[in-house]
Amino acid sequence: MTLTGLLLTFTNLGDPWVNRSYDYLFRFGTRPATNAVVQILMDNESYDYFGQERGQIWDRALHAQLLSKLAADNAKLVVIDSFFRVPRDPEKDALLAEAIRKHGRVVLMAEQAEIVHPEFIAARPTLPADIFLEAASNRWGVAWLDPDLDRIVRRHWPFPSPGPYPGLAWRAAELSGATFDRSVRERWLRYYSKDASWTRLSYRLALLDQAPGFFRDKVVFIGTQPATSVADGERDEFETPFTRWTAESSGGVEIIITAYLNLVNNEWLERAPWWMEALLVTAAGILSGGFLCRMRPMGALVTGTAGGIAVALGGVAWGHHQSTWVAWLVISGAQVPCALVWALLMPAFRRVRETITVAGSAGAEPTRALRESGSGDEGAPETPDYELVPKPFGEGAYGKVWLAKNAIGEWQALKVVYLSRFHNNPDPFEREFNGISRYKPVSDKHPGLLRVDFVSRKRERWFYYVMELADALEPGWEANPDRYRPRDLSSERRRAGGRLPPLECVRIGLQLTDALRFLHSQGLIHRDIKPSNILFVKGRPKLGDVGLISEIRPPDRERTFVGTPGYMPPSPERPGTVQADIYSLGMVLYVMATGRDAGLFPEIATTLIDSKEAADYLPLNSVILKACDPDRSRRYATADEMHAALLEAGRRLEESPGIAGG
Repeated sequence: MTLTGLLLTFTNLGDPWVNRSYDYLFRFGTRPATNAVVQILMDNESYDYFGQERGQIWDRALHAQLLSKLAADNAKLVVIDSFFRVPRDPEKDALLAEAIRKHGRVVLMAEQAEIVHPEFIAARPTLPADIFLEAASNRWGVAWLDPDLDRIVRRHWPFPSPGPYPGLAWRAAELSGATFDRSVRERWLRYYSKDASWTRLSYRLALLDQAPGFFRDKVVFIGTQPATSVADGERDEFETPFTRWTAESSGGVEIIITAYLNLVNNEWLERAPWWMEALLVTAAGILSGGFLCRMRPMGALVTGTAGGIAVALGGVAWGHHQSTWVAWLVISGAQVPCALVWALLMPAFRRVRETITVAGSAGAEPTRALRESGSGDEGAPETPDYELVPKPFGEGAYGKVWLAKNAIGEWQALKVVYLSRFHNNPDPFEREFNGISRYKPVSDKHPGLLRVDFVSRKRERWFYYVMELADALEPGWEANPDRYRPRDLSSERRRAGGRLPPLECVRIGLQLTDALRFLHSQGLIHRDIKPSNILFVKGRPKLGDVGLISEIRPPDRERTFVGTPGYMPPSPERPGTVQADIYSLGMVLYVMATGRDAGLFPEIATTLIDSKEAADYLPLNSVILKACDPDRSRRYATADEMHAALLEAGRRLEESPGIAGG
């Protein structure tokens, strides 16, 4: 356990644990910042009002007017996170330069340019045009952020700071008169709640509507707000620790304000010294490995869970109240769980060893002895009349799936369901067997259902059933069956570049709603509709992974939470109803049509909004929104209703000029 902790703390292998240790410092609260700071946003409303276009230079005459207003209000300092690289319109440039000069305390943004050389890597600052630089009395700072590989910005730039030339936040802190430690240090950002730490104001409101005197003695930052809050790679858009739980990005100027407040308040973070972290993980490794592994499983589970929570709370509290942070998740999220797994598996290992010993002494075949003794073996069972490919090609929550060749040489899929996957609880194991037994007689009655050809007898610890085989992703797999991979809706999405055309989504939706209404008419529900469970057989999409199919129950009787997060209706609604199936299918259409993850519903990617497909998406979007309405009373009551709505959406799409022209 100690070696595991040291490897994760001091090598790249542990980046996920180390980075999350930092990120979750801000999950449960942030320090307040009471400095008089105003952020003026070039936001969507201001772009529209002033007739500006994203990606184009903002009208410098507007900047001149705003600076004149800030000068009249006697703003303490103005920091402009907008690069005036070259002169444009001489008249407007002169107005802006004069406004900068008149204010007298303006800091301009510079950029960084890489120097390419075969013997070294270097960079130099790219400064604003001379007319603006002279007007600002050579006050400039480089606006640069350096995200980690997971795209989250965690460190001050440069790192360590200060560097060979000033960053924009550093220069602003100096000019605002702040006193802080200017020695070279590895500074990490201490994030604040932006809504509570500084005033945010639309550019239009700041220029036209704000009362005189509002900006007096305030430090004003001017910068761009991304077009959307969705982290989709837009220019000057960055992810922060908050993105992990809000899925929202931030503009670069917000992170520069954060760095500025860190400096003026002397409250940036630094990572704990290496020797301190080494001592912590060594002690944790000794305690968890030597203590938990000697306890009984239940005692180890309770003690380990409590210890992991205590370490997490302690690590977060330390980072909140102190100026250093430690990689606490290495202990609570790696060392303690590893020790727990070892403590819980030790009794099972002993039972397996004893079973093998007994079986060997009796002269029995080891694998068969394991299977019959109930030790939890999950190998391939005996399957008369079916020849199995040795390696399973799929695995779900309750079992594994093999390629099987039947007695007449046809390829099929054979799924084995194990009692051990239900924690050796026979009740849900029995319900699983009964569900597939009820599904088999109707599986060949509709072309949109995956056909089940055979269900074995239920053994003590397993049973299996045989299904028709889905189309293969690659042709010619029969020569090497290990290459077989099923074609499902997830692979169709990847092959299409992330999302399917709206009309194709409607076509697939019509076939699936037709299959779903037949399934419901037989008194059965699917309970796990998602892209990977929609398989193509001879080019037709079918509802697959039929293991969770069950009888329809009234909502107040359903007690089992099964399905896939993101595709289940939100709490407190229980899964396992007709309308829960409708919600799942609606979410499948959302993922297929937008290319977004189900967890981001109902967000739409900027690339889709800006594409020529946007108008074509709207008829389908109305169906998705109703199918996935969190309020079940506003959702489609039946698959038949959703089918009719998709028919209407398809008709509108076919009449669309974009579709017709294509």
